[in-house]
Amino acid sequence: MWESLPRCPDDLLLFFHHVPYTHKLHNGSTVIQYLYDSHFQGASAVNSYVREWRSLKGHLDDQRYNAILAQLTYQADQAEVWRDAVANWFFKASGIPDTKSRVGQHPGRYEAENLTLSGYAPKPVTPWEAGSGGTAVACPASEKCTATLPYRGPAGWFDIRVRYFDQMDGASHFQVRLGEQVLDHWTANAPLPPTRKLDGTSSMLHIISGVALRPGDELTITGVPDGGEPAALDYIEILPVGQDPQ
Repeated sequence: MWESLPRCPDDLLLFFHHVPYTHKLHNGSTVIQYLYDSHFQGASAVNSYVREWRSLKGHLDDQRYNAILAQLTYQADQAEVWRDAVANWFFKASGIPDTKSRVGQHPGRYEAENLTLSGYAPKPVTPWEAGSGGTAVACPASEKCTATLPYRGPAGWFDIRVRYFDQMDGASHFQVRLGEQVLDHWTANAPLPPTRKLDGTSSMLHIISGVALRPGDELTITGVPDGGEPAALDYIEILPVGQDPQ
């Protein structure tokens, strides 16, 4: 039964057949578009889990609430990393664009290597698809480095999303300033699967919510390395408050 393309169910198709990326599934989508759509839908679903869990704040003990929120947030963070990694890899392999113009298109995202850098230097991410643009910036162990973004978008309230790398051989420190105002700071020491590489496993996200920005404002990230960890940055993303990343 499954030897017949028309009779083979879509969820088993690629186990039994070699078909082109443009092959149409029973639902009318092509194979490549299904690969894109399913990963974007998956990342969106996991983001919705975080929102749903946040609605339970105050209805259960803080320890349990915070522990599960941390795990769900990490899941949403990783779903976004691998959504982009898988979609970008298949786009490069197939050469066929996403019909919904999402793959490789990230409104509000600023690659770290394109910011004004002091001390930071570009460094490839391995594999390339695990880093936005395939490149991060890393800070030498003996220095304190900065990456600055002159904001030129519309005025409003935004979430500032900083994608950085948290490796096992150090605990780098980060600070984000808006002009001279310190918005937030944190240490990269999350309990992660062990890795010393700049890759998808060490890729992490820090979100600063509800920041008022106006054209001409200047955002600066300061990274302080620790041990073998170079306070590496992937990108800054600025989105309207509460908007899911694309």
